[in-house]
Amino acid sequence: MLTRTFFARAPLSPNRFAALPVGAITARGAMRDRLLSLRGGLLSRCESLFPHTGSRSSWFGGELLGGMDAANLLEASLLTSALLGDEELRRSSLRLVDAVVDGQREDGSFGAENETFAARGRMLRALCAAYSMTGDKRLLSFMLRYMKFLKDTLEAAPLSPDEAMHTADTLECGVFLYNVTAQKAILTVLMTLIAQGADYTTLFHSFPYRTPISRTMNEEALYEALSGESEDGYAHHLLRSANSINLCEGLRTSALAAQLTGSGKHLSAPETGITRMNKAHSAVCGGVTGDPLLAGTHPSRGVNAKALCELAASLETLLSCADGEHTADQLDTLMYNGVAAAFAPDGRSVQSVQQANQVRITRTARFPLSGFGVSLFSLEDSETLCSLLTAWPRFASHQWLLSRDDGLYASSYAPCQVRYRLAGASVRLNVESDYPAQGNVRITVNLDQSAAFPMHLRIPVWAEGATAAIAGEIIPAQRGTILTVNREWHDGDVLLLTLPMTAERTVCYHQAACVCRGPLRFSYAPLYDALADENGATAMQAREGFGVALAKNAAIETIQTECGVALRTKGYAAPQWGMRGESCDQPPITAEASGDLIDVTLVPYAEAQIRLSVFPVV
Repeated sequence: MLTRTFFARAPLSPNRFAALPVGAITARGAMRDRLLSLRGGLLSRCESLFPHTGSRSSWFGGELLGGMDAANLLEASLLTSALLGDEELRRSSLRLVDAVVDGQREDGSFGAENETFAARGRMLRALCAAYSMTGDKRLLSFMLRYMKFLKDTLEAAPLSPDEAMHTADTLECGVFLYNVTAQKAILTVLMTLIAQGADYTTLFHSFPYRTPISRTMNEEALYEALSGESEDGYAHHLLRSANSINLCEGLRTSALAAQLTGSGKHLSAPETGITRMNKAHSAVCGGVTGDPLLAGTHPSRGVNAKALCELAASLETLLSCADGEHTADQLDTLMYNGVAAAFAPDGRSVQSVQQANQVRITRTARFPLSGFGVSLFSLEDSETLCSLLTAWPRFASHQWLLSRDDGLYASSYAPCQVRYRLAGASVRLNVESDYPAQGNVRITVNLDQSAAFPMHLRIPVWAEGATAAIAGEIIPAQRGTILTVNREWHDGDVLLLTLPMTAERTVCYHQAACVCRGPLRFSYAPLYDALADENGATAMQAREGFGVALAKNAAIETIQTECGVALRTKGYAAPQWGMRGESCDQPPITAEASGDLIDVTLVPYAEAQIRLSVFPVV
């Protein structure tokens, strides 16, 4: 791996934190188990399921158009191999990287002639990971030639309206390349991309989509308008600019534009966009509703898995941008709830569109523009599968970053090992935890010689009363801040971080509430019936009378079960709460207590395929 981390180089706006080289972090504990499960299951099966993602892809000299899927799978394989120390996967992934490099044409372009601009950008992201792993300078030459190709082609043929929505990956690669090489010609290309790309910054500041898009134009009217207008028409514009996947990607477009231009408007756009999307379209799982168009806060609206992956990637990019640390809390929530729930509990299939209140999983179409089968756990959607396979390895690779003051920053606390050289010493941190189920974190510092450097620790917004203990000293920490422990470290030093987790109800839709504990959201899992449909997929449906309401003043107790952490509280049966069409109706706004108090057990959101996550409170 590289032995150096690259911060923003002048004239780019300075950043406080920067990603460590790929390979500096290796997964341990539950995170390693999760990645091993994916490595032995979906990751290894993907090429046989979808031949265009593997060696037969045009990216690697084959006859099938690889598109975004093959690029996503390559990035997932590279990062997974580094996190697991898997030499076999590393070698096979780097062979594919060599094939991409060898296939570059004289003009600097690469991939199939009809490959999309967005897919090339995603492949560049994979190649940046490969360079970080290996330090292979051929990759720098490859990317520099492609930047020259872009300079020539963008002058002659500007980006199309659809291409303009997808500049983020190319911008990110270009910024990385500039920080490594200091070639100022790259900045000219990136400024052209900003000028020709979609103006997400203005969109986030004005943000006209304060209600579900279906209220503006229903599905039938949208299809009719699309059939009768050009690409520049209103319906086509709506389909692009109100698309949850595009908007989640656009957050990092604005963040990178801020780094390149120093513009305050660009700088404030990601936080403004996140705040406004969360207010109008937030989902309990940490993402935003979109099926795929923005869909409001109703807990039965769909949450697109690809939007979750794009949002996670944007929040990870923001960690390395000025003032981007505020994104880490939502990133934790998003990964441990939304992304985790998109994988079936057995890890053998994925779900394209999920719901917070999900009481029916069938092939019936229930989301506008999404068609049939998107709520099923299946292996029918290569785009969703390949996107999701990148999510966990990217997240694990961004748990620790280098700080500009030659220290380390912890953005999350899953078990891992971090290796880097700081203050002249070879540093190895061993992070032990049961995060996110518990908030006790043990960080052991191993050094080849004593060294002084700061350790910056994110204190989540929910961690009231957090403390750090080192060498007999207890340091209080304020929630929602970064605690800096700056001292001379000696081999074997142990830092104990305590992040108290309190279960609480939070109002999230009208008068209905969700239940949170730390970064986890909790759900009631009603009894359900499962039946294989005609295509072999499993359809599930909650049994009649599935509804429950939470008792307003009841305590919430944390318990341990065979499956892990759970919550227990009191509530009432809510028999009046049922279905509306193919989905769960909204939680009753004026629910009344029905019958005697009952025990209600709540499990982590991602553990319940059939679930209620937003409840009436009586």
